[in-house]
Amino acid sequence: MKNESQTGSKSPRIERRIAFARAILGAERFLPALWPVAGVAGTFMALALFGAFAAMGWTLHATVLAGFVAAVGYLLHTEIRKTSLPTWDEGARKLERDSGLKHRPISESADLLFAGAGDQWAEDLWRAHRRDSLAYNSTLRVSLPRAILKSRDPRAIGFAVLLVVTAGLVFAGRDWQGRILDAFTSAGASGSTSIDAWIDPPDYTGEAPIYLRGRPNAPLAVPIGSLLTIRVHGADHAPGLSAGNEASELKGSDGEHFSTLKIAQDESVRVRSSGRSLGSWAFRVIPDLPPKIVFTAPPGETEHGALKLSFHATDDYGVTGVRAFVRPHGRPGAAVVFDLPVPESSKTVRNTAYRDLSEHPYAGLPVDIWLEASDAIGQRGRTKTVQMTLPARVFTDPLARALVEQRQNLAAQNSKTNQQTSLTLSALTIAPERFYQDRPAVFTGLRAAYWALKTARRAEDVEHVQSLLWEIAISIEQGGLALAAEELRRLQALLEAALEQGAPQAVIDALLQKYQEALGRYVQSLAQNHRDGNQPLPPGAKVLSEKDLSDLLSAIQQLSRSGDRAQAAQLLALLQSLVENLHMTDASKGQGTEQDKELRTTIENLDSLVGKQRALLDKTFRKLQGGAADGAPLSKEQGGLRGTLGSVLQDLKRQKGRPSQDLSNAEREMGQSENELKTNDLAGSEEAQKETLNALRRGADALAKQLMDEQSGQQGAGEENQDPLGRTQGSFGGNLGSGVKLPSQSELARARSILEELRKRASERSRPKEELDYIDRLLKEF
Repeated sequence: MKNESQTGSKSPRIERRIAFARAILGAERFLPALWPVAGVAGTFMALALFGAFAAMGWTLHATVLAGFVAAVGYLLHTEIRKTSLPTWDEGARKLERDSGLKHRPISESADLLFAGAGDQWAEDLWRAHRRDSLAYNSTLRVSLPRAILKSRDPRAIGFAVLLVVTAGLVFAGRDWQGRILDAFTSAGASGSTSIDAWIDPPDYTGEAPIYLRGRPNAPLAVPIGSLLTIRVHGADHAPGLSAGNEASELKGSDGEHFSTLKIAQDESVRVRSSGRSLGSWAFRVIPDLPPKIVFTAPPGETEHGALKLSFHATDDYGVTGVRAFVRPHGRPGAAVVFDLPVPESSKTVRNTAYRDLSEHPYAGLPVDIWLEASDAIGQRGRTKTVQMTLPARVFTDPLARALVEQRQNLAAQNSKTNQQTSLTLSALTIAPERFYQDRPAVFTGLRAAYWALKTARRAEDVEHVQSLLWEIAISIEQGGLALAAEELRRLQALLEAALEQGAPQAVIDALLQKYQEALGRYVQSLAQNHRDGNQPLPPGAKVLSEKDLSDLLSAIQQLSRSGDRAQAAQLLALLQSLVENLHMTDASKGQGTEQDKELRTTIENLDSLVGKQRALLDKTFRKLQGGAADGAPLSKEQGGLRGTLGSVLQDLKRQKGRPSQDLSNAEREMGQSENELKTNDLAGSEEAQKETLNALRRGADALAKQLMDEQSGQQGAGEENQDPLGRTQGSFGGNLGSGVKLPSQSELARARSILEELRKRASERSRPKEELDYIDRLLKEF
């Protein structure tokens, strides 16, 4: 008899096999039931992968999506209702069939003995029968599911759907996930709603805006603080904006909505409207690192006591400022803070700045110095602190030294030092009829300082006394030299800023004129305070005359006019460096012999002649290009230049037979050019003039080399072929120290004439457009 409530054999191994057989039976029953659902879902997925929903309006898309959900729900409900789970007996029968077992030893293992119950022999026989029937454990097996879709899908439509889905995955590529998501959110449905979004990096970064298109495959890297701007057009109501864990709505009305979001951290942003995802982006912020700054050389001092600071600063978007801090070492006192010149928003700054702190009370004291660089958002980086003795002005007058010492004591700003300084000032003004008979202004100033300190109540009052003591010490020691030097530094800073910022040439010319006047006053003050006597020049010293300084200023002006303002700024920095280290010496030193002066004048005349010959060659070339054949005016001009060269040759013969073979060749070529111009042979004259220029340059170079050799032997400087400015040849045309190329006057004149000609042609708007565009590009280079 069979007991339906029994679970069968108690063997765990057999129970596991029965459970597996029931799972196989379940798959054979449920998979055919899921086929209609799988067919509908596959078709929907294929449409999404091929982008079909992107062409649908929101209404049609919503209808299709609703129909898909309804169809899936209906089919699942009807098909699953007709299917039941396999029972234990059904699993046992499958296991018996698949294992080839006879007499149902598993499914009938729960049968009970009906006849012979209570008979010992019958029960033993029944137990033996059951034991023998269960000796099949080693042969149990379950077969795989049978072909189950053929009956529900006789035309193999499922394979066609699978093939289309596979093709859709290949077609969609990396965007397959996004397209499937759009099918459920209708992000692909454009309808009448559109979105524009872009990133505006902070202005100080100098980076261009980034327009956002589609859905990026990876987070977009943007500078921290970038502004995300979103504009939605044609939306029925305000779209929603989600950024990270926060949600809000776009502002606006009448179908136009907008919003801005500052990107301050890594986050994802999504815009939705009417159930659609209009756009989604992930952003990764690029942090703005603080600037870095180091000393490129230890802080030092110039020959005239100015503080010299060389530094190198860098920042990922631009250094906006550099400040220097000077604080007394090991004693009280506030730090002195001042700005150093830096180019505007430069990522890399390498500069040397000068600052005269010799009039500050800390001058001559041990101080701690460090520099601090800042960027556009206020981040700061600083150098290591360097200890040095702050440059101080050397006072030779005992009274001036005493006043400077008392001024340093006042810098501590406490009542004890103030009282001591007051007593010292009172003592210094004893017996004015004896010590200040010829200097009443000094006595009056000292008494004024005494009473000002006596009645001081605030820190500003003590600072006033410090300034008064300094002015008295300076007036005693050296008059206006310090003021002249400070004026030069101020004008140099203004000139650098004007050259860098592209100021009008009239402004630069005015500043250069003021600089030249201040330089004259400085040299005059330097001469008045000159006390070196007849001390010899140090080894390797270079001698500068006032004309050399004037030539440098003229070269700076010519470079700025010709458009090369970067080189003009370099030359200005070099001139200031020379001035900072300038010493006054006797006029007889470094001037050379009278013959050297005459030769120098001759070389300068040759430089001028080269410029004029170049100008004549330009005129000849323009006439040749314009088709003009009248060369008589040019022939007359060529004759004048030939006469000038003849005078130069006569001067050279008078100077003990100076070498002039190249110049003689130049004179011969000038004569040939003059004759060809008379006969209107402009092409032949052009070739002769080119040979003339080459010969003039070779002759001038030879004379310059000879002059340098003679001066080098006289001065014993040990620097061959260099004039006092460090140039290798000629009055102009060598390499000024620090790698600054000093162009010749002819080169400057040539550049100036080219610039004027380009401007003239650019104003002639009747020229072809291609030619005018080319001229504009050339003018931008200048």
